[in-house]
Amino acid sequence: MNLILLTIGYPHPKRDVFVGNEIDILSRFFDKIYIVPIWPGKVLPKKLKNLKQYIQNPKVEVADISFGLKEILLFNPKLVGLMIKEILKALFSPKPFSYRILNLWMIFRWTFLTNITVANLRKLIKKYNIPVQDTILYSYWFHFLALSTALCNQPFALKVSRAHGSDLYEKSYPQPCKKFIIENIDKVFACSKMGAEYINKRYQTDKAEVSYLGTFNKYSAVVDKKREEVFKIVSCARLAPVKRIDRIVDSLEKVESVKISWTHIGDGELFEKIKSYAQEKLGKKSNIQFIFLGFMKNEDILNLYASSNFNLFVNTSKSEGLPVSIMEAMSYGIPVVATDVGGTKEIVKNGINGFLLDKDFSDFDLASLIERFATMSEEDYKKFCLAARKTWEENFNAQKCYEDFAKRLLALAASKK
Repeated sequence: MNLILLTIGYPHPKRDVFVGNEIDILSRFFDKIYIVPIWPGKVLPKKLKNLKQYIQNPKVEVADISFGLKEILLFNPKLVGLMIKEILKALFSPKPFSYRILNLWMIFRWTFLTNITVANLRKLIKKYNIPVQDTILYSYWFHFLALSTALCNQPFALKVSRAHGSDLYEKSYPQPCKKFIIENIDKVFACSKMGAEYINKRYQTDKAEVSYLGTFNKYSAVVDKKREEVFKIVSCARLAPVKRIDRIVDSLEKVESVKISWTHIGDGELFEKIKSYAQEKLGKKSNIQFIFLGFMKNEDILNLYASSNFNLFVNTSKSEGLPVSIMEAMSYGIPVVATDVGGTKEIVKNGINGFLLDKDFSDFDLASLIERFATMSEEDYKKFCLAARKTWEENFNAQKCYEDFAKRLLALAASKK
């Protein structure tokens, strides 16, 4: 059995880095894996070549992404009909005007991105002479890539999609075409229980199931952590508005009783702005140190966790699917304080492996929890560390998660024959 994976830019080093976690495991279960790496621009995707250089696995092939006027302007009739319906729904929606405008913009973009994705998928199948009857078509994201999957009318063995957070919940972003997608694929694998329940209830279906992503950890985690004079906290997220890293700055400004060293990993549109904001708010506080490390490869992040004695991981996002960054931290026995959004509570158990903050938490709420972890007894702190590692081992060990996912795909494909 073969697998075609539609994703966002992977294996480019800065795109969809977590997809790489799956590839080696999936390649043990499939004869061949083909990757279609779409990297969206403002309207059209980027033309991509030679991404195969980033993958050493001989079982994996990566499509070059190309298109011309034909792929841009010659639309799939079924896609056009669907998008006209979506435009009318958006125009007469009771949602706020700004939401409707965003919805229309997404429909406009999706039309081009989907059309080009489907065209490149056809080229890939023709180039490698892929037998679609023995191939599973898998979209890593539940957006225009899943729509591309749904629109493919070739007799694939199975058509599936993952679903995360921003590609799923209408509160976060408009979600055009979802009913059509669900009706025209075989299964949706949500990355959280909450996500699967949302899909099944919202779209009156039973096609959604849970499949945790999980993370790898090749190191022996030191869960018997010793806190030093300076308490070390770490955060890892894109510097984008939804992640609210500025709230960590505001909360640390309120910490007076303990010495804190804060490390942030990740770049993004707000990198310079938040770095300057931290300097303005925390620069004169003698008990607070901070450093912004910018973008790091996933492997380098894990090496840092293994070599640094971080005492607490902090996540202040206002929207999440199921945060992989929290799984990674817990795999090293690092307790977590995180906002109770999305599927976060499926990982963070209050008072056991960390604490959940209200989505609209105050600066003092986060500051007090940081101080609590810094000052609790060694015995209590060790219990949190052990529980964090145990949570990862039982539920979010990628080796187990991806092996289970591959077996489920193959079983579903076999049941259709």
